[in-house]
Amino acid sequence: MEGDGDIVHCGSSFVKTERPQLVEKSNTTSEVWRYFGFQPGSDGRPENIETPVCKICFRVIPAKASNTSNLYAHLKSQHPHIYIEVKGKPNQAPTTAASSGEPSREQTNTMREIFQRKDKFDPKPREHRELTKAVTYYVTKDRMPLSTISKPGFQHLLSKFNPRYELPSKNYFSRVAIPSLYADVRKVVEKELKSGDCFAATVETWTCRSNEMFLTFGVQYVDSDWVLKNHCLQTQYLPDEHSGQSLKCALEDVLEEWGLDPTNLVAVTTDNGPAIKLACELLGWKRISCFSQNLQSSLQKGLEDSRIERIIQLCRQIFSQFSRSWRRKRDFSIAQSQKGLPRNSLKADVNNNWGTTLDMLERFLEQQDAVRTVLAHDHKICRLVPTWQDIDVLESIISVLRPFREMSEALSSEKFISISAINPLIKHICNDLVREEQEELTLSFLMRIKRDLEMRYGDPELVHFLEKVTFIDPRFGPTCVGNLENVLQQIKGEVLAGKVAEESSLFQIGFDGSTISPLSSCSWYDRDSPGPSQPKKAKYGGGLAKVFGKQNGDGAADKTVTTSVSLQEQLDRELDFYFREPKLSLESCPLQWWKATQNCLPLLAKIAKKYLCISATNVTSERAFSNSSFVLTEYRNSVKPKHMDQLVFLAENLP
Repeated sequence: MEGDGDIVHCGSSFVKTERPQLVEKSNTTSEVWRYFGFQPGSDGRPENIETPVCKICFRVIPAKASNTSNLYAHLKSQHPHIYIEVKGKPNQAPTTAASSGEPSREQTNTMREIFQRKDKFDPKPREHRELTKAVTYYVTKDRMPLSTISKPGFQHLLSKFNPRYELPSKNYFSRVAIPSLYADVRKVVEKELKSGDCFAATVETWTCRSNEMFLTFGVQYVDSDWVLKNHCLQTQYLPDEHSGQSLKCALEDVLEEWGLDPTNLVAVTTDNGPAIKLACELLGWKRISCFSQNLQSSLQKGLEDSRIERIIQLCRQIFSQFSRSWRRKRDFSIAQSQKGLPRNSLKADVNNNWGTTLDMLERFLEQQDAVRTVLAHDHKICRLVPTWQDIDVLESIISVLRPFREMSEALSSEKFISISAINPLIKHICNDLVREEQEELTLSFLMRIKRDLEMRYGDPELVHFLEKVTFIDPRFGPTCVGNLENVLQQIKGEVLAGKVAEESSLFQIGFDGSTISPLSSCSWYDRDSPGPSQPKKAKYGGGLAKVFGKQNGDGAADKTVTTSVSLQEQLDRELDFYFREPKLSLESCPLQWWKATQNCLPLLAKIAKKYLCISATNVTSERAFSNSSFVLTEYRNSVKPKHMDQLVFLAENLP
């Protein structure tokens, strides 16, 4: 070859160019000068600073007064990939070119980070506010400590999502963002509370990590669209002694702060603590003891048997031995593979929680073959090998406890009507589960449970109240009520005494002789549509159908004739129709049934909306109490009572 040169792509053709030795431009901060230089003069300085040369294709590009417009235009048209790289970088001093004249590929990342400048959001624009609200939602909904926002990992995460967003300080969130979000959500909850005529309450008292006592107050009600709503309203700090009088004052303060009328309170569901009992008695409130806690106490009574206690203690000891030795864990895993068992670990139970005891026993029964294999080869713990008598007792306990787990799950949901199922469940336990032909261990277990439940639900006033609620639920109706005459007298007296004068005028109702039929305005009663006993198939009730078995009914619409009747006649006709209607499926929603029939049965519908909102358990307040452990952590153990109330409220009420 005649000289040293390069074959380069320029435009649409390939040309051979000589590779000149170029001189860098001095005192420049523009990134584009990394790809341009000057022909050197005799003194080694640029010969002409207005004729830079491209280091890639060695073309001369005119640039008067060091203007870079032509340089950028050249890169954009001839070297677009370089142009994109240059435009995406901030201006900085060019690096020294290699001896070949080409730009150096080594990047000085440290210097780039120092000189790199990123524009930040002005705190006022909408986008900045929305991002701050999103962080506030994350902290409150997921119960994260405020120290999270100052962690470098969290800040790095946000910077990757939006580099322009500058996270406010921790004090801003605690003093401005969270209180502002609390005020907004509270307005929504207050507005929703007005849609319910009557409400029920759940109350739970608990102690936090710093030995401070709180009272959590929740409400349930049926809104105007016949939807069951739940809200955890307040977590009240109790500075005084935990007594009935102090709880009474705290409950009155909660109602006053939220503007709730005590006369609209139907009932309050609490635990069996003497202080809360006294507080409800002083306030004159109807109190319903938590069914889950009553069932827990009854099952603990049932477990008081030496044979049952032996197998429970045996399972606990085996779990302890396996959890403290990695060798036994390894051998247990090998035995599971050899026996073809699921790779599940053994479980331990929690004191005073029969559900965890059942989980522990079921897991042990599932893995008993693998457990036996490990125990048999370990002389230190081979004494723990269960006998066949132990396995028989284990199987009997599990068979007895499983139906109670379904009952507990059926009544522990906040979305299902639960109060009306207490009376049928107690009768089911006492009459259906207990049978004389059962084996001795099972029968004695169930008899102890039966006696304890009958003692807890033996108050005649409580029995009549629960029967009235059961009667008004179309899934159970009159057939599940023992003293039906007393229930009817209560309902008639309540309806007639509660109606004001202007409401006791004539009503419109359709009937045909002695056969009562709803008005044509009730959509479920049209001839071409399914009746109220044939709603859309959907899972409802949390498994009540598993406990009682499915129920089906079929009602037909009769010819309607409109007439005017008095209040007493209206109530009698509604009751007559309600008696004739088949029971609703246990998997159907009773509130939707009443929503479709409220125009036909207005008096009974009002009673249903009043009583079906009561919760059988204080699960709303208990769940807030359990979740408070995520609010009061070791990283956030000095939260003020006011902020504690806001954090629990937001965690429970944010969608």
